Order: sequence, then C-alpha cells, then structure tokens
Amino acid sequence: MPAVRSGDSLQSRSATRSKDAPNKNLPSPPELLKYFPIYEILICTACRHAIKPGGVARHLKDIHRLQNEQRRPYTLYASNFALKAPEDVSSPPDNEFPMPYLPLEQGWRCRAPGCDYLCASIKRMETHWPSKHGSKGNPSHDWTPAPLQTFFRGNSLRYFTTDGPNQLKPSSQSLPNASGCIQKMRHSYRLDAVDSLMLEHYFYSSYKSFSKRNQTEKVWLNVVADLASCHQFLIHGILACTALHMAHIYPLQRELYVLRAYTHQDTALPLFRGELEHPTPQNCDAIMAFAYLLVVFSFATELDNGQNSLLLINDTADGPKENKFILPQWLHFIRVGCEMLDQVWEQIERGPASALADAWEIELDVGDSKIPYLEKFMCFIPEDGSWSEKVISVYRDGASILADAFAYMKSETIKPDVSTWNILGLWCVRLDNEFYDLIFVRHPGALILLAWYCVIMKRMELCWYFGGRPARLIASITDALDTRWHPCIKDAADQILGS
Repeated sequence: MPAVRSGDSLQSRSATRSKDAPNKNLPSPPELLKYFPIYEILICTACRHAIKPGGVARHLKDIHRLQNEQRRPYTLYASNFALKAPEDVSSPPDNEFPMPYLPLEQGWRCRAPGCDYLCASIKRMETHWPSKHGSKGNPSHDWTPAPLQTFFRGNSLRYFTTDGPNQLKPSSQSLPNASGCIQKMRHSYRLDAVDSLMLEHYFYSSYKSFSKRNQTEKVWLNVVADLASCHQFLIHGILACTALHMAHIYPLQRELYVLRAYTHQDTALPLFRGELEHPTPQNCDAIMAFAYLLVVFSFATELDNGQNSLLLINDTADGPKENKFILPQWLHFIRVGCEMLDQVWEQIERGPASALADAWEIELDVGDSKIPYLEKFMCFIPEDGSWSEKVISVYRDGASILADAFAYMKSETIKPDVSTWNILGLWCVRLDNEFYDLIFVRHPGALILLAWYCVIMKRMELCWYFGGRPARLIASITDALDTRWHPCIKDAADQILGS
C-alpha cells in the first residue's frame, strides 16, 4: 500500500499557482507551520519538511508562490519561535518515531558495528560499504531494511530511524519466526515503511492487548498471523487496529496512525463483506478473527466520530435526530454475521481459532441466582398502565437476559480474565430486534436496562480501546430520560461513577 501523502494536494496547488493569483483558501499559519519546541523546528505541513532558520519568507515565496501580503501572517507567526540550525537538531528518540507531518521512506541501515549510516537506496548502501568498511558487503547480513525520516531536505538531509522491535521487548511467547513472518507479509502485501513498522508492533505488543486470556492470546499471535498471510481483509484489519493502538500509546504521532487506520479499514471492509456472504471452511476462521477486530476498531474510533452511545448511532441524513437511529457497524456484523456462520460453526469450533468461538459462547447456567436481579428490573415497570402489554413483554425478555448476565458476572466461579467478547455476548448480542426498536425510540424501559448494562461494561474499562465509555453512556442516558425515571438508574450511575 502506498504511503499516505496528506500534504501533496496543498503543495501541488501552491506550487502551480500563478504568482499573481489570489489565494482565498490558504490554511491558517498554525495549520501550515507546525512548531515542535523540543526540537526547535518548524515543519511545513504541505511540503512535509522543516524550514531552516530565516527561511520562512523565501519558502513561502518560492515554493508556495505567496505574495508579500499573503506571506505576512505566516512570517509574523513564525517569528514567535526560536529555530535551530539543521546541524544542531537532535534526532527523536524511539518512542517518538515516526514524527508526525514527515513522510516515511523505506530505506536501509548499515549493520556494521559502530556504524549508524542510513540511506534511502540499495545503490548508496553498496557504495557506502567499500568506502567505509573496505569490503563489498553482503545484503543478507550487512544491512537491513529500515523506515526512515528526515527533518530537512537538500544539503541538510539527515535520516533517522527507530530500533523498532528491540524497543518493544517481545514477550517470551512471541513467534520464534516473527521476523520471517513479517518479511513474508511485507513482500506479499507490498507493505510500505509505516505498515511494516505497525506489523512489527502487532507481533511484539498489540496482539496481547486484544485479549486477557492466555489461550486466545496465543491464537492472536500464531493462528491469526498465519490466517492473515492468506486473507487480505484480515491483514488490513490487523494493521487498522494496530495503528489505533499505536495512536493510543504514541500521542505525538496520533494523526499519522489514525489516518493509516482508516485507510486500512476502508480497504478491509468491502473484502470482509464479500467473504461473509460466502463463508467456507477455508475462510471462516479469518472471518471470526476479523469480527473481533471490528469491535476493537469500532470502540477505538467511536469518539473520533463524535459518538459515545456504544450501541446506537444517530443517522441524521433523514428525519429528526432524536428519532432516527441505526445499529453501529460492529453490532450489525456480529448479530448478522454469527447467523451467517451457522453453516460453518462446527468447523470453527474444531479449527485453529476455536478459542475465539469459546470466548464468545457462554453457557449462562445461573439458576435461581438471577431472581434478585430480575425482580429489581421488573420493579421499574410503572403501574399507571403507560406501557403496553407488548412493550412490557419485550422489556421482560430483555430484563431476564440482563439478570442472567449480572448473575453470571457476580458468580464466585467467574474468572478474573473475562474478555471483551464475553461481556458483549452477555446481553447486547442476545437481545431480540424488538428490544432495539425500543431503544431506537428512546423508550424509558430500554434506556433503563441499557444504563444497568453499563455496570457490567465497566469491567472493560482497562482495555485501551474502551476506557471511560460506561460513564459517558450513562450520562447520555440520564440526559435522554425524563427526570421521573432517574431514580431507576441512580444505583447504576453510582456504581459507575463511584459516588
């Protein structure tokens, strides 16, 4: 996949514009010129490199063809910052690589002891070895691929890179042939420098964040990696979620990784839909794995999309906002997809990804322990007859499933490593469509049970892609409910907010 070049369009427009043509669509100075105080550099986000001290006005005139009056706000803005000369700028540490706004190039790193030479072409490396090390050099062990960046261009170009996996401290469970697997996928899918870096991160870190169970952790590391080598939609799903994980732990590079995540997900979804329509013994395990990744991606991007409802998305294209809802993509795929996998479910249970199916299917043999919870939920039905018999019937079914979930979660036999998939499967996936119809119209009964479900979901808050959502969801529910119903969810809100 080619590297994303977000600044190209602006740079192209600026470079080809007539010197005398007015420019009414210029970005603001802080948008075009990003200052990094740690390094004391100013990066042009259109050209994607740093500008030398004293060179802002010339850069805007020669490259972006801006007239004197157009340049004035930018030069005034730039005058607020102290800038270092290129030779004085330090390379960023590994935990800040890659730097935002700078392109990544696929390059090479010399592996000779004590040598830190980096270059962007094999030809330069082949010249470097006899010149500096006195021999031709062997490409199999004397240099290695490396993602490269540089702050400056031209005569001041100086590449920097990262130590990659060495900084990530691989787990003892890591694939013994992880590097070989990475190289194979990099070649098969023509991954660029950013994707290669993200793939390494998956093998050494991200796979462990998708599950708290040792058994499923091994599936993500070994089985899913093997499936991804022959299912294109799955490798894109892995890279999409890994990009979001890296955006979470490397906030300085958040924009770069989030953009890359959406690019991969946009590629994966049409392919996944096609496979889901025709499940076979050959693709069913990959479909199951991608369904899990879809949940991770949806949760992690929920706030970027301005959503915090978890189970519902406002669809404002038609109709009033307060009455128009659709199921979120992750829930739709899981509810519909699980039905479509019925014909191959036995194959999944016997196959290499069976641990994923086991984590999803929970036998809720809770006996009478559900009764106190069900009695509590049934007490919320008003006695004034304002709910129809049909609504009460649907509410009762939803309350019974939620009571099962509470009894299961409170059981002394429940393991502390209950997974995201367990929690989601306890209630929202088991509900009938009629219950979702009640949520769609914001029926108080449905919202009350949803508020209590937040108490169970709080178990997921330690997941990097879920933190804080139960509190935000119950706040939204409180706003949507008439104050007469607030006493029904007070205890739930207290448990979530810690009151």
